[in-house]
Amino acid sequence: MTDAGLKNLLGFLLRNKDTAVSLLENFRPEDVERGILAIPEKIINRDIKMLIMDKAGPYLNDYELLFNQDAIFVDLDIDAKQLGRLKAKYMLTVTEFDFQGSTHKLRFSYREDVRSEGNFVQNMALKAAGLKGSFLQVAAEMMKADFIQVEKDSIFIDLDALEFAEKIPPELNIDYVSSEDGVLKLRFHI
Repeated sequence: MTDAGLKNLLGFLLRNKDTAVSLLENFRPEDVERGILAIPEKIINRDIKMLIMDKAGPYLNDYELLFNQDAIFVDLDIDAKQLGRLKAKYMLTVTEFDFQGSTHKLRFSYREDVRSEGNFVQNMALKAAGLKGSFLQVAAEMMKADFIQVEKDSIFIDLDALEFAEKIPPELNIDYVSSEDGVLKLRFHI
């Protein structure tokens, strides 16, 4: 790491020290010393839950992530306004993890199971929306987000299209290792 890179990293940590300290308590020093970032699912399901819920706005009632069998399982409780309350379950498998230099792109294959918790009309509307493709495809199309592309069974996320990506040090390289036993493991190089 260059001197400027180290200074930028330390500055970022100091500006966000309260959050950084509470998150760092979830990591083991020996993993970090080996270049492994082992992220327990409790960080996402508990420690940063309110941050995620605030960003999701009124559409997300609750969520839970599980890391198991080299997949990421996502359970969502969604308020889809006209479609009513939905329960959505996703199984994501990492197929591409390109997080190196100035490139930050992710691709997942996915399977979904979306069910209506609403009345008969809302249930029929959900089935009609499903005729256009997967629910995730319809939702991505409605969001008109330029950083995500959803196809029949894959999701492509271009983090470089998001403003925060400019703050990622180009010296930081991250590789996907596994998703097992409640822990997402990434290998990092600086």
